[in-house]
Amino acid sequence: MKKQIIILFTGLTLLSSCYDAMNEVPLERMPPEIAFKDSLKVEMFVNELYVGLNTGIGGYNSFGGGAANQNSFFDCVTDLGVLSPRGTNTAINSFTGATFHSGSGGNTDSRWAQVYQYMRKTNVVLEYIHYCEQLSQAKMAQYVGEAKLHKALLHYEMLKRYGGITIMDDLFAGGNIELPRNTFDECVEYIVRLCEEAAGGLPLRYPDNDYGRLTKGAALGLKAKVLLYAASPLFNENPIAGTTEIQRYASPDDRRWERAAKAALDVINLRMPNGAPAYELFPSYERLFFTREGNHEFLIARMQGMTNNVEKRNGPAGYSGATGNTSLTQEFIDMFELKNGKLPKEDPEYDPQKPWENRCERFKASVLYNGSYWWDREVETFVGGKDYTALNSTAKGCITGYTLRKHLDPEVRISGVEKNTFHDFPLLRYAEILLTYAEAANEYYGTSDDDIVDDAMIYTCVNQVRNRAGLPPVADKTKKEMREIIHRERTVELAFENVRYFDLRRWREAEIVLNRPVHGVQITKDESTGEFIYSAPIEVEDRVFPERCYYYPIPQSELNKNAALTPNPGW
Repeated sequence: MKKQIIILFTGLTLLSSCYDAMNEVPLERMPPEIAFKDSLKVEMFVNELYVGLNTGIGGYNSFGGGAANQNSFFDCVTDLGVLSPRGTNTAINSFTGATFHSGSGGNTDSRWAQVYQYMRKTNVVLEYIHYCEQLSQAKMAQYVGEAKLHKALLHYEMLKRYGGITIMDDLFAGGNIELPRNTFDECVEYIVRLCEEAAGGLPLRYPDNDYGRLTKGAALGLKAKVLLYAASPLFNENPIAGTTEIQRYASPDDRRWERAAKAALDVINLRMPNGAPAYELFPSYERLFFTREGNHEFLIARMQGMTNNVEKRNGPAGYSGATGNTSLTQEFIDMFELKNGKLPKEDPEYDPQKPWENRCERFKASVLYNGSYWWDREVETFVGGKDYTALNSTAKGCITGYTLRKHLDPEVRISGVEKNTFHDFPLLRYAEILLTYAEAANEYYGTSDDDIVDDAMIYTCVNQVRNRAGLPPVADKTKKEMREIIHRERTVELAFENVRYFDLRRWREAEIVLNRPVHGVQITKDESTGEFIYSAPIEVEDRVFPERCYYYPIPQSELNKNAALTPNPGW
């Protein structure tokens, strides 16, 4: 792959600036009937949609846009992580304490206005692109496909937070803009239709200089992701009180699981012209997130330029330039299986004083623990160690005994002669597609949780993910046992990718899992022997999740502007 890959977001900014400097009328002020006659300007309009992956839906993946907050992972509001110093980030606190609200600035994860702004941009492209006679048929189909898939992404990100929203299918130029929310069913079908239409015009892969653009696989993958979400208990057999068809389906239907499984299988079966799979798991879980060459696992990603900010914000705090923002909970640590496929609580030989022993490769690629090697020394998360921070301290650093390793590149340097790398944040990758098929097919399978699952494809998909993690295959499990395995695989495999919070909501488990404290350990060093002593799990932070938090509040400013909008239950 070419060493210099065009970064769409950065390149777009430069291209737009050059254009504005050379022309009296900026691009955004030109009549679209004129602007869209020029193929270069059309490309600029389409490229602008990718900025929405950062300022629109991309903003959902971290709190705040400043350097201090841009790499605060959303999973720190779940049972996986804790942000340090504890209690100082008001955005995180509003979720862990369930104090976010519909008022101005009341929900940092709300991007209502920005998302609708980018929905309008997609509609501008779709409305006027046919004025361009310079485009080939294939390029026209590609640009239309990209615009439709961007619009599908935007609608999906809103759907999973608010339930049904007002579908923005055209420009609404003039006339009545006070439109009601569409039903949950209508929104799901609209997104699915956009994905199917987009897939018809998008290529399977691009040349190197267009790396990161949306593809046919991205369209089919998003379709599967949406259908899995829609088939889940929150919207079917286990809705919350006060919801209507705006927030859920009118009645449950197990065939929705079948539909999701078939959609995931369509992605799994995609082939290149030479017969090779279009997507596959990247061999190294550790290198997956900052390797582009030969990486065919990402379907959709928020592309980043060369940076070391992730390492600065999340590297162990004792290293010069690092602040150790993300501590990992004991709950998360206990989800990792041992190399023999057993959980720590299931193995009588597991030693809680040596929690890193006999752990799978995915554990080592995800967790920095006391004594693990990072950069030029061993990590010290014991009391008094270089990377330790007391629980009630206002300083940043590790407060649970474990700190984040995933997303951090050991080849990056953050002090002295700094060294950067790509940090592409996955919005959808092939491992999730495999687990999507497994979950949907397992839920559709059989009539009882006690049925033994004999669908070979379910095991094949799960075991592909487990094999890379260094775990033995699973087989001959009941439907209930497979559900537990698949849920755990999703949690551990997709940790700190903005998946866990929304999984717990759709499974209808958030009010249990996110309504109790999270824990860590305190590690002390015996100076006479040099041995480390791990305490029993200690409470680090309490969490609150009332039932109303299954849906975000509609911003009050939007309710004030549009009398046809209705608030979500409890808000």
